[in-house]
Amino acid sequence: QLVERGYRVRALVRNPDKARAALPAGVDVVVGDVRDPATLGPAMQGVKYVISAIGGGARNAVAGNGPEEVDHLGNVHLVDAAQRAGVAQFVLVSSGSVTHAADYPVPFMRPVLAAKLKSEDYLRASGLPYTVVRPGALIDEPTGPGHIVLRQGDGPPGQISRVELARISVAVLGSAAALGKTFEAAAEAGEAAGDLEALFAALQPDPPPAQ
Repeated sequence: QLVERGYRVRALVRNPDKARAALPAGVDVVVGDVRDPATLGPAMQGVKYVISAIGGGARNAVAGNGPEEVDHLGNVHLVDAAQRAGVAQFVLVSSGSVTHAADYPVPFMRPVLAAKLKSEDYLRASGLPYTVVRPGALIDEPTGPGHIVLRQGDGPPGQISRVELARISVAVLGSAAALGKTFEAAAEAGEAAGDLEALFAALQPDPPPAQ
């Protein structure tokens, strides 16, 4: 979607051969690892926008590659690198239900949600211009183009297709209406809502971080 919209795209990857086989032609592939801050500087050079959709292991996490190392500290390292590079907007793809991690009904997801909330809090306190997108349960099948609902308050998360989540993550780039906001994203049956900018504008800005 980024390529189709005319963006110059850089992908931060661990396996360049696998990435080049999967990504469109023309995408700049840079090797790095969010667990190693020293590898992130080259990836950020000349970058205007960052979309972080990283995630560590959940059900069978490998040592050193779990929620704390990736979902939390990996995003901390990306935020720090983005600050140093003067990035104009950091988009964090988090998750619905992060504020209910302790009593989430699926136990293996509780540390993932807790780690994602910590990364959200770090980003909001960083001073970087940001948008936090909290998708509902991810599904592969499109649920109908435009049937997108954005909410705030971290209520029942619903579900959303990966294609629609990508559409939202691309649409917030450069959107003044989406800056400084955290919201949940789901897709439901009903009248199509094609104007995402109007949905962003209807959202409330986040309160200032606690000092």
